[in-house]
Amino acid sequence: MSKKTFDITPDISLMIKLGKSGYSSPQAIAELVDNSIDARIDGLTLNLNIKIDKNVISIADNGSGMSQKELHGALTLARSKKKGMLGEFGLGLKTACNSLGSRFEIITSPKGDNKQYKIIFDQEEWSKGKNNWNIDIESLKSSTDDHFTIVKVENLVRYWPQLAEGLRKDLERRFAPFIKKGEIVIKVNGKNCKLKEYELIEDSRKEFEIEIEEGGMKGKKIFGWYGLLKEGSNKGLYGFHTYRRGRMITTYDKIAIGEHPTISRIIGEINLDFVDVTHNKKEFIKESEGYSIAEKYLEKEFKDLLKEARRKSGQDKITKNVENELDVWKDKISQVVNNASDLKCYTAQIDPKTGMIKSDEGEETESLAEKRDLGENKGGVDAKDTDRQRVPKKKNENRKNTIKVKGKTFEFEHLFYSLGYESAWKSYEFDKKSKKIIIYTNTDFPAYLATKDPVFYAVIHIAEAISEIMIYEVGGELSDIQDIKETILRLSAKLKSQYED
Repeated sequence: MSKKTFDITPDISLMIKLGKSGYSSPQAIAELVDNSIDARIDGLTLNLNIKIDKNVISIADNGSGMSQKELHGALTLARSKKKGMLGEFGLGLKTACNSLGSRFEIITSPKGDNKQYKIIFDQEEWSKGKNNWNIDIESLKSSTDDHFTIVKVENLVRYWPQLAEGLRKDLERRFAPFIKKGEIVIKVNGKNCKLKEYELIEDSRKEFEIEIEEGGMKGKKIFGWYGLLKEGSNKGLYGFHTYRRGRMITTYDKIAIGEHPTISRIIGEINLDFVDVTHNKKEFIKESEGYSIAEKYLEKEFKDLLKEARRKSGQDKITKNVENELDVWKDKISQVVNNASDLKCYTAQIDPKTGMIKSDEGEETESLAEKRDLGENKGGVDAKDTDRQRVPKKKNENRKNTIKVKGKTFEFEHLFYSLGYESAWKSYEFDKKSKKIIIYTNTDFPAYLATKDPVFYAVIHIAEAISEIMIYEVGGELSDIQDIKETILRLSAKLKSQYED
């Protein structure tokens, strides 16, 4: 057997190809900020000054700087001794600079040294391959003992007038934990990055900390906060900003909650320091053990949050217009139930011997057969009432909606109410003593959350509840409930149409 050794040094084009990794400009600049944060000096606030124009992007910091040997290491692909730090992969500097522009230079001065070190990388020169994988580091004497690093990128690949403002907003979120603690100050074209304050529903914000109790992640912690926005987002701008070691990985992440318009108020921050990320730090590795465990624990933590978000979403549907339109429906339902001939066997009190209808006071009036003859159409509202209702009157705000059951008058009202995700779509209370009926539409029920017409959705519940009460109180087949409900809906819709005309 023979064996031959081959050199597999990467082709020099790899350095340039790193810039094709799909970074956006803010993501690339964030990689450079990562390196500055790793170079912080204990007890000293890190100041980062970022300047952007159509020709140049520069990032300057007052960190510990780099020696000649450290600068060489920073330019070597995948070389990194930063265990547990942000720039742990040894790729960010090269990848970020090459994705921003075709030429970059680094000037750095280490703490405690009176020298500055400088390199220049130009893609055009590099591609000629004259120096192969070698790069020149220039050593200069420094007139001061300042410590700093300046990265300047030229011949930009992308630029637009709003880049600086967009970058500032991105960095405000991306490095929020560091900014909040006062550990770093970032300026973009002279403007400070400031933390964004969300407008939350009062008392909805909650800080949380979860300790993992299983697997290889036992003892690790998930922590952060969450709350409910006063106004939900219909553009997907809800969910969680996720962080690893104080650096944002994803924005508006839907981890453990999924995506649905009914939860668009949810906002928060989640720190997942123990979960692995991709080398470009754009996302967590979702197939990893850490991510799977974190997702399971967060699903349990967010259970009540999801319920409350859905409840608020249900309330959002109940506008003044919804209430006004539902009031009209309730008024027409009341008229139909109290006057429709086909419902008199349920609404009227009938003497079983004489077949006569009794009033609330117990006096006998015409027979049920005679009462039906008064209607213009079988099953319709009586003619004398229908004609009167063709001329709508101004609504009396204090008017109560009533129906009759076995000759007794009951006041009924309807409420949109949170009854729970697993509960029925409607419920009602029938109090014979106080003569009140309260009908509830369950705002947690999935169908309610999906409907675009909460008014008619509620009308169905009102008609259905009244129909059930009639059958249970007067007697009859359960199959008749559907017929009664359809009668109420059909006739009240007719009256409503006349009212609107």
